[in-house]
Amino acid sequence: MNLYFQKNFRPVFALFFAVLALVFIQQKMAIQLPINGMFIIAVNGMLFSMALFNFKRVSQLDVKNPNAMVRSVMTGTMLKFIVFGGAALWYATQKKAPIGTNNLFIAMGLYLLYTWIEIGWTKSKKDA
Repeated sequence: MNLYFQKNFRPVFALFFAVLALVFIQQKMAIQLPINGMFIIAVNGMLFSMALFNFKRVSQLDVKNPNAMVRSVMTGTMLKFIVFGGAALWYATQKKAPIGTNNLFIAMGLYLLYTWIEIGWTKSKKDA
């Protein structure tokens, strides 16, 4: 359990809970925004779980092997693409309401933020 409360993993916790709090505030205060809060929570949860998995993998890497670090980052990226591609296909087959461009832009922004944090882990591990 100590692994998840390390200094490098704190930005992921902060981002996860900040997005969660913003969505709940938007829903509780009845602010009329064209955003599907449940979709954002689902995307945020998926990205958080993928970041947790990638953090465990990156923390076990050997610093002296740069090829392994590059492979690890590429594996994490491909894994995210596969998971989110599968989720998009599953959602498309459910015949639910359209997601909307605002939700997609927020999801892409969250994806970029989580990826930026994960690349920072690799850089800080390399510098250590």
